[in-house]
Amino acid sequence: MYATYVNILTAISWILYRCFIVIDDIWEKESWKLIRCALQDSSCGNRVMVTTRLSEVASHAGETYKMPRLSRDDSEKLLYSRIVDGDGKYLDSPSVKACDKILKKCDGVPLAIITIASLLASKPGENWFEIYDSIGFGHGDANDDVDNTRRILCFSYYNLSSHLKACLLYLSVFPEDYLIEKNGLIWRWIAEGFFSEEQAAGIGLFELGERYFSELINRSLIQPVETDEGYVDDCRVHDMVLDLVRSLSSQENFVTVLDGSEKQKFPGNIARRLALQQIAEHNRGQLANMSMKKVRSLIANECNISWLPPQIPVLRVLHIENCYVEEDYGKNTSIMEDLGSSLHLRHLKLSGGISELPKKVGKIKFLQILDLSETYIKELPEVELPTQLVCLRTGTSEIVVRPGLISRLTSLQELWMRPDAGSTVNFLKELGSLRDLIDLRTTIDVGDRSVERDLMVLRTRVVVRDESIKRTLLESLGNLRNIQYLRIRVTSVDKVWLGDAGFATYRHLRYLNFHGLVFSGLPVWIKTSLAPNLSWLRLDLTAMKEQDMETLGRLPELCFLELFSQCEELVSIKIPTGGVVYFRKLRIMKIYGPFSWFEPHGGESNSNTSVAPTIMPSLESLEFGVDMVSLKDATTRLCFHKLLIGFKNLGTNSLERVTVALNCWRVTNRSEAEEVEDALVHAAAVHVRRPALETTGPYVSLVLCAMS
Repeated sequence: MYATYVNILTAISWILYRCFIVIDDIWEKESWKLIRCALQDSSCGNRVMVTTRLSEVASHAGETYKMPRLSRDDSEKLLYSRIVDGDGKYLDSPSVKACDKILKKCDGVPLAIITIASLLASKPGENWFEIYDSIGFGHGDANDDVDNTRRILCFSYYNLSSHLKACLLYLSVFPEDYLIEKNGLIWRWIAEGFFSEEQAAGIGLFELGERYFSELINRSLIQPVETDEGYVDDCRVHDMVLDLVRSLSSQENFVTVLDGSEKQKFPGNIARRLALQQIAEHNRGQLANMSMKKVRSLIANECNISWLPPQIPVLRVLHIENCYVEEDYGKNTSIMEDLGSSLHLRHLKLSGGISELPKKVGKIKFLQILDLSETYIKELPEVELPTQLVCLRTGTSEIVVRPGLISRLTSLQELWMRPDAGSTVNFLKELGSLRDLIDLRTTIDVGDRSVERDLMVLRTRVVVRDESIKRTLLESLGNLRNIQYLRIRVTSVDKVWLGDAGFATYRHLRYLNFHGLVFSGLPVWIKTSLAPNLSWLRLDLTAMKEQDMETLGRLPELCFLELFSQCEELVSIKIPTGGVVYFRKLRIMKIYGPFSWFEPHGGESNSNTSVAPTIMPSLESLEFGVDMVSLKDATTRLCFHKLLIGFKNLGTNSLERVTVALNCWRVTNRSEAEEVEDALVHAAAVHVRRPALETTGPYVSLVLCAMS
């Protein structure tokens, strides 16, 4: 805990200029006093905002602003938006009355409203009064919003299936406000045995875990966390939900959480799952004397690996995250030395300065998940890894992969790996053996580093037309018929030319990110009939056509689109007729190149109607590039003006932000950049949503808000 405070104080002390600091969710006066030491007055007009749920802490921090509860109208809007996707006017009278009583008890607390709304949405309206009565709200005059919210959360918990209850209770192993990685959480559920192969028949264990994850989101028991690119990779647990889960988990002896505080007494009876969080020196003796005979899962976070208890005979999950080791790993006598005797181990995650994989890992015959992403391991051992592995992750640094290692792991469903340059060809070839793979994230290097340095000095990019790499990659990708998440990145200055290569159809594909793999045009297999589930797409193209944009616009699930195109001409797209809407679900669009855009034209609009054609009705964020040199050409400049005219029809109900990268390379006249900026500001200002506009480039680095 002390180390965390030191990190905060150090970070704050570096900020000596004018700034605005937000410190969220402080629970103790002592914490505020410690942080306050770093907030010395620099006479720069700095501002600090502290949030807390305790009035005593707020009064010590300074002037207090108490957040008001939601008004009745806002409470109704929040409730009805969750259960009927409207304002409630289509509900029958009994349902409205039930909602009125529930809203009164929620008393404007958003968490209570969202949680109960998620519960009501899954039940018919005639049962809503029954739900209200079952929650057991108090009948006195006092309306304790904390107690009522807790009752709602409890009712939501007891309304879960036994499998979902176990998945939710498991979240008690995480610290407060912790960012929980989705895939890692699902693999841990699988290793814990919360659901079986029989339950997952026909879909697979991981996909069943994803459904459970989505169900907890739908019930507002966990909060999805999107990346900047709109993909849900993580989640968080609201503090009140975590408090309830920890209480229930303790009652059912599901998890024992030890947080290293001096006040906490280590219990004599430990649950089958033990979570260690920030265990300190004074806990070392207590930890060494604890009985581990019944412990099946050990989860350590921000602990010294050397202090972890050895010899846990029935260990099934060992998850070591954000940990460290003071001594050389190889000389430690600790839990690491006993890995080979962990006969029941299914899940192993290592971290904390470990640079060599224990050879005894190969002896763990039931191991399914091996996560080395937080280690410094640079070479996988010559010993064979367990062939039943379903998940293998290595770090972001290059790693030596022995020939034949990957091809033996035919059960793999998730593989995150960056092979070193000498392993790349064999690695790509052996990928084709992993026919059950659903998640592949890899970074490859195909260039000569000495040549790369020379090219970077010359500001030159080249395209590698190595047919052997292309052929090997395409053959292997063609075998991945179950792939859902595919991310391949070429890191060198070179790019790999794929031309018009065709792949096998990926009907399950949801995420596709090719960085440094260049196509001559939109691949023929990216279409509604062959990739109906594709929701996230990033491609490098040398050219775009009107038909390509229409094909992309028809993808029913597409939410994110990023295109890097070498096309220097305007790409048109016809406004569809007959009620068809292009890019119906698209929320984020990024399009870059010398000059690549598209102009809406045609359609049903005419001079007799005031309704403008609309595409991308859900668009929230738009990014594109403008090459200042290209604008000197009359044709290209006309394209830019058409872009600004068509811009008004994008995201008319949703657009929030527009980011424009002005490529001012070889432009010496500042006024040219300012003229383009003025045009962009005007386009954003006349847009019905008036989105925030950010322009970046050698001459500009500012955020402009197009408000009147």
